[in-house]
Amino acid sequence: MSLSSRRPRGLAVLIGVWLLVIAGVGVLIASQAISALLTSSSLPSVLLFAGSMALVFGYLSYRTSTKRLLSRLPVTALSQSRAPSIHASVDRLTQRMRLDRPEIYTARLGQPNAFALGSGTLVIDHSLVRLLTPTELEGVLAHEFAHLEGYDSLLRMLVMSILRMVTSFVLVMLVPFVVVVFLGCWGLSLVVDRPLRGPKSVGNGFRRGVIRLVIGLLIAPTLALQAYSRRREYAADQRAVAILDDPLALARALKKIQRASEPGWGLFSWLLPTHDRQTEQTPLERALASHPPTDERISRVREAASATGTSSETSHWRHIEID
Repeated sequence: MSLSSRRPRGLAVLIGVWLLVIAGVGVLIASQAISALLTSSSLPSVLLFAGSMALVFGYLSYRTSTKRLLSRLPVTALSQSRAPSIHASVDRLTQRMRLDRPEIYTARLGQPNAFALGSGTLVIDHSLVRLLTPTELEGVLAHEFAHLEGYDSLLRMLVMSILRMVTSFVLVMLVPFVVVVFLGCWGLSLVVDRPLRGPKSVGNGFRRGVIRLVIGLLIAPTLALQAYSRRREYAADQRAVAILDDPLALARALKKIQRASEPGWGLFSWLLPTHDRQTEQTPLERALASHPPTDERISRVREAASATGTSSETSHWRHIEID
């Protein structure tokens, strides 16, 4: 026996009608409120103020994020005496790119990596130094300096703040509509003696569509931000190719980092024969990734390097020492 058949019909109909009345009143109130908001002469000023505050908070978060992240990481300042070759690469790149010299830190992050923070900080993992040749490491540094040159951290933070503000505004207007839809569907289900949930409930498909819409609005800022990040990764690669003496060094570095990061390969995996151990990403995984697939980056770097006339893939190994 179903749930709907066990409940008293009179009480069910009464509750259903009451829910429909509430839904109807909600429609009137919500429509009036949204209409008044959208037609208000102060709406542009409100949106401008909200956007300005979002940008201010985004900028303040950007200014404080570097120190906050460094305090959470086991970093050590990399002095000139400990790694003169790395500092030589830093000097060479900053001169070519007309950048202020960033602060250089090393850390043990568990995988070969390097990343730029804020407007003048670079963190290099110890294993990356052991994995790459000097020219390959310079290629990675050039990529990270391109992020600093383009103020990518700042722009990402500002874009994220604006997207969150827009999403919040849309959700505020959408939530009353969602509540009214659910109340109305539940009320009709009770009146016509249908289950409140499940495929036989009134408006089941419509309610599922509304839920998907809300979820889509919640993840849309993340998808847009990640797409922007992937474009900036490609742009940083292109910038690195343009300033490096050996542009293909970046492609070799990316390949070594890719293989060293795969489970079961380890730091010296680049010495072993090549095997395809990459698993294909789903469309959702690709959409949520902040970096493009490494193979695509390598391919684009090689194409850009070929356009500059660089074709040699060979390099002489020389270990980088950090005292």
